[in-house]
Amino acid sequence: MGVGPWWGYRNVPLETEVDGKVYEVRMDVGLAFQNGVQIELIQQTNDVPSPYSDFFLNSDEQQMFHQIAFFAPDMEQALEKARKAGLVEVGLCKTPLQRFYYLNAPWLGSTVIELMEVNDSFISGYEYCAKEAENWDGSNPYRLISL
Repeated sequence: MGVGPWWGYRNVPLETEVDGKVYEVRMDVGLAFQNGVQIELIQQTNDVPSPYSDFFLNSDEQQMFHQIAFFAPDMEQALEKARKAGLVEVGLCKTPLQRFYYLNAPWLGSTVIELMEVNDSFISGYEYCAKEAENWDGSNPYRLISL
């Protein structure tokens, strides 16, 4: 379908907060781009509560669409705007460099809105990968990075 190349990340650790409790979630992630849109495949590999577990581990659905992500250069402003629109937090994931808030509302069904905290470095990496996908010739389709 012309999607690629894929960047694969194994054993990704994230601190996650669900219902006021903190856990460490582990996951394998695959990222690709098509027409400037990032496609993300997530497999949570441990059994802790996370913004992903209810959708993946605790669901009878074999495949599902989970989230639409938005860049948030100013996270506090983005959260305020989301809350005013009726969205409520269902989870938070953190790395040392970034926060990812997950929000939902009854009218979204099982789809979640992800607010991704971004900075210039993140944007540069995103643009690099999107550009590489735009010029991809089909060779070297999978680049695995183990953490």
